[in-house]
Amino acid sequence: MDSTILQHLTLGWEKTSFLIQAASNQWKLLLGPSLLAYLCLVSLLRFRRAKGLYLRYSHLPKDAFSGMTVDEAFAIHNNLVQLEFPTVVSIATVFALFMTYGIPSVSSLLVTTGQIPADGRTGTKRMADTGALLLEAVLNPPASDRAIAAVARINYIHAGYRRRGRISDADMLYTLSLFALEPSRWVGRLEWRQITELELCAIGVLWKSIGEAMEIPYDALPSSRCGWRNGLEWLRELSEWSSADEGGHMIP
Repeated sequence: MDSTILQHLTLGWEKTSFLIQAASNQWKLLLGPSLLAYLCLVSLLRFRRAKGLYLRYSHLPKDAFSGMTVDEAFAIHNNLVQLEFPTVVSIATVFALFMTYGIPSVSSLLVTTGQIPADGRTGTKRMADTGALLLEAVLNPPASDRAIAAVARINYIHAGYRRRGRISDADMLYTLSLFALEPSRWVGRLEWRQITELELCAIGVLWKSIGEAMEIPYDALPSSRCGWRNGLEWLRELSEWSSADEGGHMIP
């Protein structure tokens, strides 16, 4: 009796082993096609929004994207910030804020006004204030009450210091350049695709508009008198000026 039971158990184990081996072989056969199908699906869906933007704004000249409105730029920029690269853009924006501390004229004013305590304990007040106002200005339609109120508040905070010469136009332009440029730089280094020229143009159009609303002069940029064909040209000139200004003034 014991021998019969042992024999049945052995046969059962052999059948189970055979089934496990068969399932394992079948799984291996399915792995390759499944992985290939997944990669194809990812490739198709990941670039769907980027390709869709080109179709949606096909009325713009492809060589220059001239004629892009601020509302169109906002929609494209909003797609980047909230759908495509929300995490990296958010981190890059915070980093851009910290980069302004490397400019002596900016950091000294922040210490004097208590935005950054002299003992270096925390700089969260300015980060919280600036972050909240920037979110309102950038994530709401340009003509909305919330965006207008946010820009007005930013102007009010800086107005007295600008009148007294405590904040220079160059400081304002450099700060604007960081918020306009750093997110796309971070995306280029860390994300799964590069930002397209259409999206870069939108970034330029939107931030140029915000800078104008903040009454930041663009006299330091080469094409300030004749104007720019599109947001791309403005963004490129801003990038060149910002790098030069940073090299001459930023300290580690």
